[in-house]
Amino acid sequence: MSDSDHPYKRLFSHKEMMADLISGFLNPEFAYACDFETLKRCNGSYVTDDLREREDDLIWSVRYGDRTLVIYLLIEFQSTPDPTMPIRIMSYMALLWQDLIRTGQISSSKSLPGIIPVVLYNGESPWNIPDDIGASILMPDPVLRFKPSVQYLVVDELRLSVHHLVEVRNLAASLFGLEQSSKSEDLFELGKRLNAWMRKNPNLDPLRRDFSLFFENTLKTDEDKPLPNPFCGDTMLKEKVKRWTAELKAEGKVEGKVEERRTLLRRMKAFGMSISEIAEITGLPEEEIRHLI
Repeated sequence: MSDSDHPYKRLFSHKEMMADLISGFLNPEFAYACDFETLKRCNGSYVTDDLREREDDLIWSVRYGDRTLVIYLLIEFQSTPDPTMPIRIMSYMALLWQDLIRTGQISSSKSLPGIIPVVLYNGESPWNIPDDIGASILMPDPVLRFKPSVQYLVVDELRLSVHHLVEVRNLAASLFGLEQSSKSEDLFELGKRLNAWMRKNPNLDPLRRDFSLFFENTLKTDEDKPLPNPFCGDTMLKEKVKRWTAELKAEGKVEGKVEERRTLLRRMKAFGMSISEIAEITGLPEEEIRHLI
């Protein structure tokens, strides 16, 4: 799977998103001791027993004190509870350690690095799967010491309290807040605030573009009254309009499909463009634009 195949994978491929996920949703004492400047995305193409490569996850390493811990972020994104998750987590952790040894990143004779498995979940119903494989295993008391315990963190996005983290501009919390928004007005206002924060830091422009894609492609709005994308401003809006205009001209001014042309023009109008601006960019008469819109 490429990064473009999953909006969440694109977003959490940014160091800033991972730093805020750790600082906002992991143990505060652990997060405080992490050196976020050392956050580094690692290779995630280790091979499973059935010889299929797993590239649909994200793996990050971060310096904690005098050692490097591997943060394992599972982006085989969950929208429904998966009963096999405890087994999968245990399997993925073992595969990751094996891969680190096989590629020479760690020595088999030394201690293994820590792994923190994280599952992002945005399903409508609460996550009801055990977060420790030990809870899924029946083991008689005389041999209870052989029952493994492998835990993972579930970030149940729709049931989190994120307001306090949004106020301190935590990017991960803001993403979850967008998903929690039940009204279009709230969705737009939070997006607009987030965009304003991010615009103050030019280093966040690539992440801001991915938030724009997430807003446009994932967060559904009323098609008859399209919600303006609050992350589209200046350069991004120009890029979007350029693409729409190319699509419009490819359809032909007269022969093109009317409904598709109407949709494209309505998008431009929804983004705050005047009829005269649309006419100048598209080359269409203003009266025709008004008629189509």
